Amino acid sequence: MEVRNILNFTKGKGTIVKKIKTQGFSPIYDFVQNNKDSLYKIAWSYVKNHHDIEDIFQTTIIIVYEHIDDLKKEEYFKSWFTSILINECKKLLRKNKRIIDEDYSSIGYSSFSLSENEIDLQICLNKLEIIYKEPIILKYYGGFTQEEISNTLDIPIGTVKSRIYRGLKLLEKYMEDKEG
Repeated sequence: MEVRNILNFTKGKGTIVKKIKTQGFSPIYDFVQNNKDSLYKIAWSYVKNHHDIEDIFQTTIIIVYEHIDDLKKEEYFKSWFTSILINECKKLLRKNKRIIDEDYSSIGYSSFSLSENEIDLQICLNKLEIIYKEPIILKYYGGFTQEEISNTLDIPIGTVKSRIYRGLKLLEKYMEDKEG
């Protein structure tokens, strides 16, 4: 099976829904494998724990499989999958009532070999309110378009644009404050 057919819903034999119904979890696993870097970064930005992320991925895959009939438009599969992933991250955080530690070295962040500037950026990103943080994460970590962000977060595209703009301005201010 060609992975490209899963991502390009108009080509190939059948649709993603049909493939999932006939082939089971395989098309979902292929989708995750093809998008693992951006999906992992999105999940990491919420939970910052490798084991939790593995659990969240498994739960998300099961939910997608069980609720594939709820997908209204197949071209929104990536957005739909990502919104389920984000909701599962938030659910885990609420369940554990976790307080995210900003000392990334104590949680294994160094294993990513991030530069000091990248770590500073992560710290500043965590200072943002969630309404600004989510669109920025989806755009710059997930590679989503503004339209995909709009569909994922279920907000108008104009709101996406303004939240990204405002969030970036706040990030810039936090980075300047950190340097100065």
